[in-house]
Amino acid sequence: MKRLVTAAGPVEVAQMDGYLIEERLLDQIMIQVIDKGGGNLEIAFHERDRRYLSQFSAEQMAGWLQEAMLHIEAACPLETPDGKPAWIADEAVPRVKSSIKAMRPARQEHDLPAGLEFLLRT
Repeated sequence: MKRLVTAAGPVEVAQMDGYLIEERLLDQIMIQVIDKGGGNLEIAFHERDRRYLSQFSAEQMAGWLQEAMLHIEAACPLETPDGKPAWIADEAVPRVKSSIKAMRPARQEHDLPAGLEFLLRT
């Protein structure tokens, strides 16, 4: 399961600068990654940038978000809204304890009773 984390622990929102996607058009336009729980991450433009982005078509914005998703999956740098570094980490799924017990190790050479050393392979 995927989680957004910082050095201090999990966070719900991280963001990246759109400059990485489209240098001139999206410079300082923030693309947010939102942890919806259960390993689900959502990518969207920051609400404050909606007015600027309204001049572009929905197809163009969807393409940028798709490209942002590829960058994020490739571990591009993220940050929290207050500027702390963030990243996506795999949260280990709790493993069910097995009812099968390990066998004891095989006997070693010195475990043979005296007089049966001839059974050892050489």
